[in-house]
Amino acid sequence: MSESSGGARQRVSDLPARLYAARLRARSRWRRLSVTLTVAVCLFALIGYLLLWHTSLIAVRGIRVVGAKSVSNARILTTSQIRAGGSMAALDTGAAAARIERIPQVASASVSKDWPGTVVVTVVERVAAALVPDAQGYQVVDGGGVVFGQVAKVISGLPVITVSAPAKADEVVPGALAALRALPATIDRRIAAITASDPYAITLRFTDGATVNWGGGDDAVDKARDLEDLLRIQGGTHYDVSAPDAPAMS
Repeated sequence: MSESSGGARQRVSDLPARLYAARLRARSRWRRLSVTLTVAVCLFALIGYLLLWHTSLIAVRGIRVVGAKSVSNARILTTSQIRAGGSMAALDTGAAAARIERIPQVASASVSKDWPGTVVVTVVERVAAALVPDAQGYQVVDGGGVVFGQVAKVISGLPVITVSAPAKADEVVPGALAALRALPATIDRRIAAITASDPYAITLRFTDGATVNWGGGDDAVDKARDLEDLLRIQGGTHYDVSAPDAPAMS
C-alpha cells in the first residue's frame, strides 16, 4: 500500500517538469519561426524595393498634362524632369511640381501618380490683370503683382498701370491691383488705365474719359462700394473715393 502511494507521488511530482519542458520547446519553436518569418519579410521587402525603385518593372508609361494653355506641354514636361520609362515609385512628385512652378506663367502645379504607369501633371496658369510699361514695352502682371510675361503692345481689355516719378512700380502696383480685385467685373472692364505718382495718389481712368481718385491701396472694398454707389448717379466725370467715409463726385 505504501509503495503504490509513493509511485503516485513520483508521477505527480514529474508533471510540472514535463509541462515546463514542453513550454520551453514551444517557445524555442516559436522563436525559430519568428526569426524565419522576419528574415522572409525583410527579403521580400528588399526585393520589392529593388524591383519598384531600381527597375522599370512598374515604369512611367505615360504623362498627362492638365490645365496648360499658354505654356506648351513640351516645356512643362522638360521642366518637370519626369522621364518616361523611369520608376513610378521613385518619382518625387513634390520636387517635380516645384520645378514646374518655376515657369513664370505657372501659378501652381501638382503631380500625382495614376497607377500603374501614368503621371498626371495639373497646372494653374497665372491670369493677366494689368500691364506695366517698361523699356521693352509692357510687363504682364497677375492679380498678385507677379510679372510673368512681356509684350510689345497694349493688350485689349487689360488696364495699363503707369507709374511716374518719384513713385516706383513696386510701391504703386500692389495698390492699383488691390483696386482691380475689389471692383466688380462691370466696373473693372471699364477701366482703361491707372496712373500714380505716389502710392497714395492712384487714379483710375475709364474708357469714356471719367476719372476716379482712388487714393492708396488700403480700404479697397469700402472704396469699391462707394464707387458703385456714385456711378449710379448720372452726370459725373470725376469721382473721389480716396476717403471712404466721404465719397464725392463732380
